[in-house]
Amino acid sequence: MFIGEAGVGKSTLLGALMSAPVAAEATSTILADTKEVKYQWKRCGTGDNPHWCDVTDADEIKELAVLAKQVMDIGSHSLLRNLAEDAIAVKIFNPENQPLPHICESSTNTSFQHETHEVLSKIIAAARSLVCAQLEPTEDQYLNVWDCGGQRVFLDVLPAFLTSRTIFLLTFDASKDLQERVDVVWNQGGTSTSLETLHISRQDLMIQWMSSINASLYHKADKFCKMQHTENEVTIPPFPRIAVIGTHGDKLNAQKKKEVTSKLSVECEGKPFSDLIVDMLILDSTKRGSEEDPTITRLKHVIRDFISNALCIPTPIAWVLFRKLLTRLTKSRPIVTLDNVATISRVCSIEDTTLLSVLSFYHELGAFLHYADIEKLKNVVIAQPAWLVKHLGTILAPKESGKDSLGPREAWKLLREKGILVEALYQAVWKTSDIMCEVKPQAFADLLEHCFLIGKITKVSFSSVLRNYGKMYFMPCVLPICPEDDMVSPHVDAVLTAAPLHFRFSSKCVPPGFFVRLAAVLSTTPGFTIVFQTPMYSNRVTFQFEDNGNSGIDDVTISETKFSIRVDIARVFYCSNVDGYNFPSICRLILKLLLGAAHELYKWFPFIEIRPEFQCECPKGPSPHFAKLSTEAESSTALRCEFRTASAPTAEQQLWMKIPQNVDKEGVLYQSEIMELLKDFSVEAFVQLSKTLEMNPETICDKFVAICQWSCKMGSQARSHLVYHLGRIGKHDLAQRIDIGYYPKHAKVQDQAHVYSVVTDEELVSCVRHIDSEADLSLLAAHLGIPTDTATNTPTNALGMLKLWKQQHTTQAYNEKLINIFTSSGSCFEKASRLLRGDGAEKPNMKAVMQSIGDECAPKWYDLGLQLDVPDSTLRIIENDCQKNCKDAIRKMIQEWLHLCSKPTWRTVALSLRTIHMDSLANDVEGKYCQQ
Repeated sequence: MFIGEAGVGKSTLLGALMSAPVAAEATSTILADTKEVKYQWKRCGTGDNPHWCDVTDADEIKELAVLAKQVMDIGSHSLLRNLAEDAIAVKIFNPENQPLPHICESSTNTSFQHETHEVLSKIIAAARSLVCAQLEPTEDQYLNVWDCGGQRVFLDVLPAFLTSRTIFLLTFDASKDLQERVDVVWNQGGTSTSLETLHISRQDLMIQWMSSINASLYHKADKFCKMQHTENEVTIPPFPRIAVIGTHGDKLNAQKKKEVTSKLSVECEGKPFSDLIVDMLILDSTKRGSEEDPTITRLKHVIRDFISNALCIPTPIAWVLFRKLLTRLTKSRPIVTLDNVATISRVCSIEDTTLLSVLSFYHELGAFLHYADIEKLKNVVIAQPAWLVKHLGTILAPKESGKDSLGPREAWKLLREKGILVEALYQAVWKTSDIMCEVKPQAFADLLEHCFLIGKITKVSFSSVLRNYGKMYFMPCVLPICPEDDMVSPHVDAVLTAAPLHFRFSSKCVPPGFFVRLAAVLSTTPGFTIVFQTPMYSNRVTFQFEDNGNSGIDDVTISETKFSIRVDIARVFYCSNVDGYNFPSICRLILKLLLGAAHELYKWFPFIEIRPEFQCECPKGPSPHFAKLSTEAESSTALRCEFRTASAPTAEQQLWMKIPQNVDKEGVLYQSEIMELLKDFSVEAFVQLSKTLEMNPETICDKFVAICQWSCKMGSQARSHLVYHLGRIGKHDLAQRIDIGYYPKHAKVQDQAHVYSVVTDEELVSCVRHIDSEADLSLLAAHLGIPTDTATNTPTNALGMLKLWKQQHTTQAYNEKLINIFTSSGSCFEKASRLLRGDGAEKPNMKAVMQSIGDECAPKWYDLGLQLDVPDSTLRIIENDCQKNCKDAIRKMIQEWLHLCSKPTWRTVALSLRTIHMDSLANDVEGKYCQQ
């Protein structure tokens, strides 16, 4: 198979291998040219003179006769693995056996049976006459050659035809810079037209192909070969293989050729596909005869060695006869039913149970195409792949080819501009063939749909003429690529956006054809509707996603980049109801559907792992590099990039992640969340929020207390209502942060007594022991709002500043507010903040808690449990188990609290004791455990 970018001379190279004259005018290959080639070896002097030529009917009859003679001459052909089985089929070639095999009458197509009998008679008669002659064994080999077009649209389609029993001739123009971007050209009638410029370099395109061949085909090779190896011997499958061929070698001297191959070798070294490369050659394919480049002969030897060592396996002669007979019978009918194919196999002495294995064998060789796993195509065999390639190429060819004169003009316009393939168009293309065909044109669409090249669509809103054209399919591969300058964030005016997510591949690059197939699959996924923009692109597609119409409208844009497939989600509209604000859950649902769509493509890309990741901005690695996303992890889990840099996910990144376990499922808010939320509010914005919360902003003395008191009143509905009201005033980014639990969470807002606690003088003393430098004092004064002018007689030490702050705020000097001030003042106050929260103190354990509060607090164990956030249902179970034994009950309650609480602290114990009016016991706990 010849692959590579357009215009590098793949067809010219094939001509050189076949010693064909050089074409006067280059013409681009449409999708692929397929042919069967005979590889002849002629002895001349001391060496071999390899020669390629087209296969004729006489060649096939001779090949069959030679094989028959070798089988009948027992022992002369040691490669045959089952002589007894093959001898059954070969009996028909013995001149002494006149009767022909009986044709089973199970088929309903009587005319086809008679035609099969007639053609078989001619083949056998010709072969019998040669068997009587003196036939010498030959070393001729028969190949199926695919010369593939290099235009991007063709490269996207080719994975549907790739098989592992192949040597790929990856061709590039060695005279051009490997780092230059690929310019896709179309050659016709001596004129070269530039179609588009890809976003990747020539070298990257080659690596992309080699990585994909390795990932998609290499691991399938074990299915088709049995390898012998010892315990200490490491073996690898013998196919596929890659020969990297540089053309235009006449423009490079020997030194330059060495430099180019050396650079490519270094780039490929250590890559997973490096074992598949059998040779790297740079040659001139434009010379013939005595001037032919000797490297051409070397390439022929490389191909011959691969065929001899990897592809030549013992094949029953009945299978060979089957292939010859099927080929002869289908010259006028490129597609035949499986029923008629079974008729052919029976006359060749092939059991019905073996037929599918025979078809799979020749499918892998590219001789026939049989898709056993396509429900609508499993009962037909495409006996002439060239016929299918021709008709598919007619649709895929660019408008410069002049192929769009078939069918309705409006249908071609829809295909070129919108990527919509209509039934009227593929029917018109199908009917251009003047040969017999037993299959309806819909089989053409079924094949494309099976290969995920098209996706059926049911509604479009831009053209009423479509209803006259029958079925519609989305075919993104025919669209142009989006210019790189336009590959920017697509949703600049969105209400809400999630962080861009990147689908990365184990092959380190996007496999050719993967993106267009993903777009086609998504077009048929429930909830996704294509947005037919102007213009439409093959590497960037936008869908509108609606989840049963009850949440809003979200745009999902997928884009193919050099390293990944990027996914952008933006909410462009949301419904005005409390329960409809579910953007985070929609993001996670879309991720699930995207991964599901990608998994459907494993049929064509079976060994390519897909990982959702974020782009990392750390300076350790090159730009871009990525940090892995774990869809099972909590949103608080740190991301870790390829260079082992850990980072906390942003709120926009958390939208893709699993809902964290520490988000209260009852919907209550935390004091710390309210503190963080109010940081981002201006005076005007808070006035808007207070009005929508039905509070009078003129009577609010403290924002924090006001929101906490509102939260207490709303109870378990506080979170959903706050999210809704933030959306109403346009604070959608803050709404989604509250919705996903992005802010730190401690100190639940449950009732008015627990909304806040006034910081004590003892707490102030404990948290300022490490604040003494002038810089720290100045920073603290600025955050407390205390002037540092000496004329005002303000205190100059930290404790004095804090006491003045407390005096100024009286009952509003809340513990949480001071923690917030310390947190926002920088890392130098981190220890003070931790001490005030109790994080720096000794952690409570069962024994210590019971010794400190067990006896005295036992009668109020139930109330204490409520303040410690032990679920009421758990407390009722404890109450029922322990009856009136309070000491037993408080012990079990404390045990449950230590088990349920992720960060138990003595400070929490003390605050809870104060809430149930046990101040003396709370002072004892603070004095013993909280003054460190």
